[in-house]
Amino acid sequence: MRQFLILIFALVPFIGEAQEYSLEQYLERVKQENVNIKKAQNETRQSEEDVKMARSEYLPSISANLGYRRDFNASYMYVNGEQEGMEGLPAKFPVNFKNTLNGAVTLEQSIYNAPALANRKIAKLANAYANLLQEDQTNEMLKQGTLLFYQLLYAKESLSILEENSALAQNQYRQMSEMFTNGLVSEFSMKQSELYYQQTLPDIENARKSVTNLMRELRLLANIAEEESFEITGRIEVPEDTSIKDNNEILLDNTLKMEQSLRRMDMAKQEITLSKAAFMPKISLELGYTLDTYDDKFRFKDRNGVGHGSVNLSIPIFSGGYNRSKVRKSRIAYEKSKLEHQDLRNQLEREYQSLLTDKKVALTQIITNRKMVELANAEIQASEEKLSLGLITNLELRETRISYIQAKLQLLNAALDYQTAIVNIKNLLK
Repeated sequence: MRQFLILIFALVPFIGEAQEYSLEQYLERVKQENVNIKKAQNETRQSEEDVKMARSEYLPSISANLGYRRDFNASYMYVNGEQEGMEGLPAKFPVNFKNTLNGAVTLEQSIYNAPALANRKIAKLANAYANLLQEDQTNEMLKQGTLLFYQLLYAKESLSILEENSALAQNQYRQMSEMFTNGLVSEFSMKQSELYYQQTLPDIENARKSVTNLMRELRLLANIAEEESFEITGRIEVPEDTSIKDNNEILLDNTLKMEQSLRRMDMAKQEITLSKAAFMPKISLELGYTLDTYDDKFRFKDRNGVGHGSVNLSIPIFSGGYNRSKVRKSRIAYEKSKLEHQDLRNQLEREYQSLLTDKKVALTQIITNRKMVELANAEIQASEEKLSLGLITNLELRETRISYIQAKLQLLNAALDYQTAIVNIKNLLK
């Protein structure tokens, strides 16, 4: 038993270890657990039921009813016994039974129903549109998840760079303290280096807050509970190939957003057909069977069953101008949908060109900042040796170190801008 308890205590740290997510694993979690994606799936399922409901309007409908009636008093037909030739006959005759059962079964089938046909077509189009919306919502949530993931990687790597900067400033402060002890620098220079070190600490604290806030955003997006351990892995890759390769033959008409716009146009066009259907006659067939039974003792020997059928024709004649206004309104809505389709095409074109520009600018910044990092790294190493020999001042070394840190942060920021542009372009062209 003692050995078992020792084993349990030994495994506790591993049980509480945080679950690490790569970008692919995190996006899969978003796809499964995101609330907005689940809502979009719910809307799609509802639209599927709308299709079934619209289809049922043209399927036969069967109804049945059953009734029971109890008469408490007898109903009589009276005969005037005083009339000539009526002597010896009863003065009244019962004409009802105490118990009555009646039932009917009716089948109704539409033969021609233009509004039902139009509604069925609209329901199918709406279902196709709902599927596109679900796909678009999923893509949007995955895009947000990817961007937040990259931002968190950027925040964590920025924190590492700022901690590196703080460590360099602390090391410089130690060097200045040793040089002050040996009488090589003044007390002012030593205090100044200490102040420079203290100034690096707030930046680190702000970076840690950014990491915490982004972690919270990632949790909310993927619906990860606070008590669930959570960590991410990966780095923001700085592209080695910085050549600009743009595809100028992109067909924006094939994108998901343009397809959604086309479905909206189709539905608007079908609404015209639906509004015109209000002027069309409706023809339906009805078949039924009615059974009535009567008795005073619940034996129901007296029965009367009748089968029947009918063809019904309904013709709209006058609606006070309502139907005509509905047709005109649906035509205006269709024209509006065509204008919105063209406007969306232009908007996507502008957005695509803007994202291409962002990508080019980011690549240019990567080239420049990569060279700056290399130069600043070589300079800071040389400056530390010069400072130990008293050839440069503490301020000059600090400026060199700041240039190095800024170059690394700018390179990281350019890499983030590049990855952001790539994610947005891919989402736009889906």
